[in-house]
Amino acid sequence: MVAQLLSLRWQVYLGTLRRSVWQTIGAVVAMLYALSLGGLLAVAGLVGGLRSDLSAEVVVGGAILVLVWTVGPLVAFGLDDTFDPRRLAPFPLSRRDLMVGSSVATLLGPGGIFTVVAALGLVLAWVTEPAALLAALVGVPLGVTTAVLGGRATTTAARPLVEGRRGRDLAVVVAVLLVSVVAPAILLVDSISITPETVAGTAAWASWTPFGAAFALPADVAAGAWAALAGHLVIALATPALLVLWWRRSLTTQLTRPARASAGHGKGLGVLGRVPDSPVGAVLARCLTYWVRDPRYATSLISVPVLVVIVAVLAGDGPWLLVAGPLVAWTCGWAISVDIALDSTAFWTHVAAPMRWTDDRWGRVVAIGVPGALLTLVTTLWTLGRADRWDMAPALLGVGAATLLASLGLASLVSALVVFPVNQPGDNPFGAKQGGSMGMMLSQMLGTLALAVVLAPAAVLTVLAIVRGSVALGWAAAVVGIALGVVVLLVGVRFGARRLDARAPELLTRLASF
Repeated sequence: MVAQLLSLRWQVYLGTLRRSVWQTIGAVVAMLYALSLGGLLAVAGLVGGLRSDLSAEVVVGGAILVLVWTVGPLVAFGLDDTFDPRRLAPFPLSRRDLMVGSSVATLLGPGGIFTVVAALGLVLAWVTEPAALLAALVGVPLGVTTAVLGGRATTTAARPLVEGRRGRDLAVVVAVLLVSVVAPAILLVDSISITPETVAGTAAWASWTPFGAAFALPADVAAGAWAALAGHLVIALATPALLVLWWRRSLTTQLTRPARASAGHGKGLGVLGRVPDSPVGAVLARCLTYWVRDPRYATSLISVPVLVVIVAVLAGDGPWLLVAGPLVAWTCGWAISVDIALDSTAFWTHVAAPMRWTDDRWGRVVAIGVPGALLTLVTTLWTLGRADRWDMAPALLGVGAATLLASLGLASLVSALVVFPVNQPGDNPFGAKQGGSMGMMLSQMLGTLALAVVLAPAAVLTVLAIVRGSVALGWAAAVVGIALGVVVLLVGVRFGARRLDARAPELLTRLASF
């Protein structure tokens, strides 16, 4: 049955690629990126092992790898839901088949291939120590196994917690709390001077945790620390064993108990009663409801303070701090590039409704455009005050407005051209659709490139104004930027509406197939 599960994964993967040439290109790019980055780390491990002792670096690197695999799917990347236990429950599959099949399939994706290739570097780091190399051939695979089992076990155990509306809302709250500690965490890391002594101390601590114990085995053999070897070996063997037991128990629970469902309740018309009585108002009310209540939309807004914090920490009070405003504008404006994909089959209401597609485009633009403008304004004024560059207020405010307007225009066109698999309404927020990440990555790359080309004149004027301290150039940048932004917005809305008028039923069919 394991072979059948792997075949299922392969067929789902091929089916995803056949839907769009862009997803095929994205898959190739992701695979090449994983191979190249993993290969660089493997070569670095080999070269570094030939020149010096990398025992501490191996332990720290391995521990980070396991930590990312274990926690990363919960807070960032998600896991493909092809092997969702509840979907496979009606089939005659044993827990062993499901566990082995999903674990192996996980390693066949870009992340798994990167991990395997990079782990080869952790082995090659001991090429000058034959005995330690043999220990690495045992310890590193144990560490990789722990990483995969950790990711699968934690996500499987967390699924029941987010099945209902309250669980999903709680997940959003937790995400907001995580964002709130980003700044202290970055400042703490920034204040630490990374020296060989720091790495050695971190490795000594990490080697006695489930994350790094397996990667410490070759160092113990090389140093002849047999007592430490025995202790690390016990932890390295016990960790995957306990993860398997935990995973089996979670699988048993999900395979034998029905999924919980939650029903919402409301009173009155809500937002619909507070917007203009028009097609644009109806679309606006629907989108505002999604932005407030749908966790999938909330993640876009959560990224705004993250961007500001990262820029503030990295740039300090320097001129690079001033890019925070345009970055916030781009984040808010580009968020609607996936609006139709997030609608899923509910997009049929827009297809069936007797309204013009320009009304659809404008309703979505206003829903995020107004709060986006407020966030951009607040961020820009804050950066101007912190950097003490109030003379650049016209340039920065103008470029921020231009970025928001142009992003909204480009996103209005892109969302009408391309849809890709995303989490469905009510889905587990810890999941991710096969092929969705590639589509998102490509759309972001192409959107950023297009925005850079469109706003290049305003950006050049803004940079010159900041460098030369010219208020006149700042005003010129504002006028040129806003003019370009308005033009791109109008063109994007018009051609996006025209594209939807021609192929909205086709998009709905594709959404239904995801």
